[in-house]
Amino acid sequence: MKKNFDDCLKLIKSKIVRKFVREALALAPKQFWIDPCSSSGKYHPPEDQVEGGIIVHSRKAVQVALSLFRFFDIKDQLVKDKIIAACILHDIQKNGIPWKDKTDYEHGPIAADWLMTNKVTKKLIQRNPDLIDIVLLIKNHMGIWNKPNPTPALKTGQVLTLKDIWHLIIQIADYWASRKWCSFICDEFEQ
Repeated sequence: MKKNFDDCLKLIKSKIVRKFVREALALAPKQFWIDPCSSSGKYHPPEDQVEGGIIVHSRKAVQVALSLFRFFDIKDQLVKDKIIAACILHDIQKNGIPWKDKTDYEHGPIAADWLMTNKVTKKLIQRNPDLIDIVLLIKNHMGIWNKPNPTPALKTGQVLTLKDIWHLIIQIADYWASRKWCSFICDEFEQ
């Protein structure tokens, strides 16, 4: 089973988005690469409970997002690139800063703040403000479980925007990829 993102990065056509993801991954805490996805085993299937489980889970989120692109008829490559980037990076600070022995339920906002303040990624965002969309997708990827403030992609009675669909895709991809009944290994991406 793959425990890196080389093939995921090939799915991203935008050079600046790919560079942003590469730079963020280069700065990721070492535990991001080796820890299982859930310290309790309560929410994730067995393949996410191994060494490198966060990577396994994030790769699965990318695969679910690819399927949702078809479902929502997303054709814009830059939009796809941003969502794939967010799927890769959404759990980059899963256990908080400093890294703890269990999930920090504010890890979306923590990761977003980290990306916005880190010297390398901050400079990339300043040069290309379009990258802020990736940061916001990461910040709000937990949806109704987001702490401290829930950020559902959809609310009853709201007018749906394209960006709402982007948020819905990453929230569904993360949620679906974390269900015990959704057990699969993603060694190749089906597009």
